[in-house]
Amino acid sequence: MRTYVRMTFHSEGASPLKVLEVMRSLGFEESMGLHDFVFKWKEKTSVDEVIRLMSEMHGRLKGLDVNYEITTIS
Repeated sequence: MRTYVRMTFHSEGASPLKVLEVMRSLGFEESMGLHDFVFKWKEKTSVDEVIRLMSEMHGRLKGLDVNYEITTIS
């Protein structure tokens, strides 16, 4: 199971390096292609766990002025 995140940055928001630091601290890895980050779940997980991770990510990105899109595939 994997959760993918695509980010949109702009010049008035936080630097990509700051966002990378936040995402790595949550356990995400950088990804190239359609998505910028991927979280590789160790085993199949519940929707509640995905929402918990997304809520944590949302809280840590707050104030960095980036937009994101999330896709989780089992």
